[in-house]
Amino acid sequence: MTALLIGGQLALSFISGIEIVTLLFACFCFTFGVKCGVACGICFSLLRCFLWGFYPNVIVLYLIYYPLFAIIFGSLGKIDKKFYCNPPVKFIVLFNVALCLIIGLCASCLAFDLIKISRLLTKRIRLYLWVLLIIFSLICLLFNGAAAINKLKNTGGTFLMLFTLTFIAALCTVCFTLLDDVISPLFYKFNYLTALTYFYASFIAMLPQTVCTAATMTFLFIPICTIFKRVK
Repeated sequence: MTALLIGGQLALSFISGIEIVTLLFACFCFTFGVKCGVACGICFSLLRCFLWGFYPNVIVLYLIYYPLFAIIFGSLGKIDKKFYCNPPVKFIVLFNVALCLIIGLCASCLAFDLIKISRLLTKRIRLYLWVLLIIFSLICLLFNGAAAINKLKNTGGTFLMLFTLTFIAALCTVCFTLLDDVISPLFYKFNYLTALTYFYASFIAMLPQTVCTAATMTFLFIPICTIFKRVK
């Protein structure tokens, strides 16, 4: 699995914003559990350095993020599927609150021009924000639609589970970039303006990755998990 993650990252490394690691790793951790996921995450974080170089800030970032990601999705994989057949009201409410906060943040950035950046990049940033707003709005609609349909027809909770995991994976992708925006400036002792410039540069890369994660999780998570279950 470590080789598959490194191979997938290498194969798509020349396309900005497109990656397959999140999808494959999420499926693996969900199917094989926390222990296997953490072990794979640590191996991946260290062995990829032979291809992309031993940068201490990147190693620290990966060694924090991927084991945590493995714990999250490995733990989610232990949840009985019956939970999604008839989820508690608190779960639905909390999930919608989290989605609304992200949607509201994107809308606020668009409405009040909160992200100050070079005029050359303004249009691209606004386009990415619109795409991100649409993606999370669709997840919100699909999640609530799946919850309503599940109540009426009892579809087994498959779609409710899928949209829940898609949202969590997309949120983790955002957190990966935000974590890097903290670790790298601290490691290199950036001043405020340099750290802000670094944030803007990483923000541009983060949005396509988030869209890619949401799309791949929606359409490929269940088929790949099915394959992994057969392997297991």
